[in-house]
Amino acid sequence: MNHKATLHFLLVLTFITASLNIFSYGMTALMLPTMQQVYADNPGIIPEVMRTYTEMYLAMPRAFFAVGALLYVLELAGGVLMWRLRASGFHAYTLARLLLLLVPVLFLGRGFLQWGDVMFAVLFIAAYWLILRAMGVFGGKPEEDALEE
Repeated sequence: MNHKATLHFLLVLTFITASLNIFSYGMTALMLPTMQQVYADNPGIIPEVMRTYTEMYLAMPRAFFAVGALLYVLELAGGVLMWRLRASGFHAYTLARLLLLLVPVLFLGRGFLQWGDVMFAVLFIAAYWLILRAMGVFGGKPEEDALEE
């Protein structure tokens, strides 16, 4: 198994999702008051079928999106450090992922824990740990094929 190629594939996925979430959460944090005002002035702009979801979304605290954006920045930074084979990158990524699971619970309540997010977080954390351990990032001897090109 080519650990380096697998690591790079997973990190590209992390870079894509973290970057999109930084943009999405960041823009929402910046634009939420404007979005709330536009909806308050023109409630008919949202189709009836989406009204409940939209109202729930617009009622979320602005800090929820700001904290989310910052945690995705930490996740991205962890990914960059893991690309450079730094153990601190794994720790930053893991901290960010675990805190991102808690943010909806802290801001919105226990009913907002997403089990799919939990499973993906555990899957990615475990995959990164196994690959980085095999590559000797946490100390110890790397496996023979860990650094193959």
